[in-house]
Amino acid sequence: MRASAETVLGSSTHGSRRQCYHDRTMTDEAPHTHPIQAPPAEPPKTQPASHGWMATALAVLALIATAYTLFRLDATHDRLDGLRDALHASQQDRDALRTQFEALAEQERQAREDISRRLDALDDTPRQLQDLAAAIETLRGRSEGPERAWSRAEAMFLLELAQRRLTLERDIDTAIAALEAADSRLAALRDQSFAPVRQQIARELQSLRAVNWPDTTGLLARLTSAEEYAGTLSPRDMLAHDAQAHTHAQARGGLSRAWSIARESLAKLIVVRHVEDRDATVMTAQQRTLRRQHLQLLLFSARTAIARHDEAGYRNALVQARRWLEDFFDSNDLSVRTLLEEIQALEPVDIDPPLPDISASSRTLRRLTPDLRGQQ
Repeated sequence: MRASAETVLGSSTHGSRRQCYHDRTMTDEAPHTHPIQAPPAEPPKTQPASHGWMATALAVLALIATAYTLFRLDATHDRLDGLRDALHASQQDRDALRTQFEALAEQERQAREDISRRLDALDDTPRQLQDLAAAIETLRGRSEGPERAWSRAEAMFLLELAQRRLTLERDIDTAIAALEAADSRLAALRDQSFAPVRQQIARELQSLRAVNWPDTTGLLARLTSAEEYAGTLSPRDMLAHDAQAHTHAQARGGLSRAWSIARESLAKLIVVRHVEDRDATVMTAQQRTLRRQHLQLLLFSARTAIARHDEAGYRNALVQARRWLEDFFDSNDLSVRTLLEEIQALEPVDIDPPLPDISASSRTLRRLTPDLRGQQ
């Protein structure tokens, strides 16, 4: 570039010299060109010098312009070289980015292909899961079939046992235990088809727990105690010879005792007894024992009626026992009055309250289980 600037500068200097020479030649040849038109005039003495200074100034200006131009051109070339280098670097960067982009595009393509293959594999997953579930259910049915059938049969037996215990023996506690055991057997199967049976069992358990069942054991204990207590009571009437024997037993002296024996022997010849109007017969010692035993028998009848759940027999036995106690025993006696109050307290007790029907659960289970229908 510096050589080009020197070449241009030399060319400009040479051109300026040629211009000055041309001007001088034109000036020298001018009088010869027009000799006739005008008389020769005397040229000014300072004209050649003014042309030289002008040419020099022009040359200097041209040189300065050329140098400035060359400087600007050199700067422009430097800028162009910088731009060229930047363009080359940007091209290299672009090539690198293009290579990276192509690599990323290839990776994306491979990733899409991989995802597509995986999605194609996942399309078969539901079918495979269904086949696996079917196989598991088949194996479970083969392995758990006998056990499930046994559990259903056991639940049916427990439901029928609860129904029999409640119907025949009025045993609420055993019926509740059997129903709870049947519900646990059905719950262990984890089969939603038995949900109606379990709901019916829950309703039957609730109805059984709502029954106001009397304390049978307490009633039997109270009646047994009353029966034993009745054997210690004495009827209202006393026999004459019994009173005399009691008087003789109180005698202590030998002479008094001999006199009592003699008087008793004479008294046995003729016996006079005072009998009230309501007692039409004379009461002997056997009759007194019979009245106590009859009262005990009535209380025993009430106790057996509880075991049979016979509400009518229970009330009838207690009513007869109360009347027998009022008729043949002294109600002023504290022992008699205590037993009478106990009998009156036992009379209103309901020994056989109404029981609910718990057969619906067994019918529902039999309807839902085909293999149990033949056992009906």
